[in-house]
Amino acid sequence: MGKMMILPIIDRCGGCRECETVCSWAHDMGVINPRRGRVSVIKNEAEGIYIPLMCQQCADPYCMKVCPTGAIVEDSETGVKSIQKDVCIGCKMCVLACPFGGVAFNPDNGKSMKCDLCQDIGVDPQCVKWCPKDALKLVDVDSIGYIKRELGVEKLQKMLGLKTE
Repeated sequence: MGKMMILPIIDRCGGCRECETVCSWAHDMGVINPRRGRVSVIKNEAEGIYIPLMCQQCADPYCMKVCPTGAIVEDSETGVKSIQKDVCIGCKMCVLACPFGGVAFNPDNGKSMKCDLCQDIGVDPQCVKWCPKDALKLVDVDSIGYIKRELGVEKLQKMLGLKTE
């Protein structure tokens, strides 16, 4: 398995926020609080657009560069960047540095938090598992281009009436 990330498929997201709920539940020992999830859904109700946002597991992440304590580390095997809570001082520099809004701050413990593909709790990504619309996919970073082209073909087929669901 190569370096992994969660790919949001925006066309499929219905804005139910199940990903936020299950993330907070899994990471915070049964607490359901979407603000404590490592994923957040940005909504544009007027346009019917919903965008799940989470850490993009950047190759050269700004969050890691600005962290004054080195609390953000990369797993050499999976490439996943995670925050070591015992090293984080809660300065929020990583939150400010992330151009995608993939890092958040937990006011309950005074630490930054971000998606680590559920490695910290030892399970497969729960947002992917529980998404009712299959709008989140765990993918190998090297396959993203292929997957996006495949989704584009699927969308074009629907637009032309060649494929229905």
